Amino acid sequence: MQLKLLTVLLCFVATTYSHAGCPLGFHQHRRSCYWFSTITGSFAEAASYCRYLESHLATLSSRKEYSYIRGYAIRHGKAPNYWIGASDLNIEGRWLWEGQRRMKFTAWSPGQPDNGGSNEHCLEMRKNYGNYLLNDYICQNTGNFICEKEM
Repeated sequence: MQLKLLTVLLCFVATTYSHAGCPLGFHQHRRSCYWFSTITGSFAEAASYCRYLESHLATLSSRKEYSYIRGYAIRHGKAPNYWIGASDLNIEGRWLWEGQRRMKFTAWSPGQPDNGGSNEHCLEMRKNYGNYLLNDYICQNTGNFICEKEM
């Protein structure tokens, strides 16, 4: 795994809860807690890391949820892109969230998804595409990521 190993502090943070009900380092919005990584990894590594934190790559179920995540990334994020939890790895062009749930809400950047060279199968929010609009991207490339944990 190419992710940088974190110190013992991460273990402490992952198991310690703040007063709002979310683990420390996570940010609450409605019934979910979100963690915006400062480390990078491939899509698979990001998904694995989120599972380690007892969460999953973020899913977007509504415009309000997307607006919160996007707004936080615009205001506080320093990453050029963030992996979130959807792909079309099973069937080209059929984008599904983790758990094989169909995407009901999307905010694609204009012209996306374009499957650039027929190898872009994982979902990211890209800063230079309309300030974190959605983009399909190469799963093996590295990026930051957003984990979500339901309360």
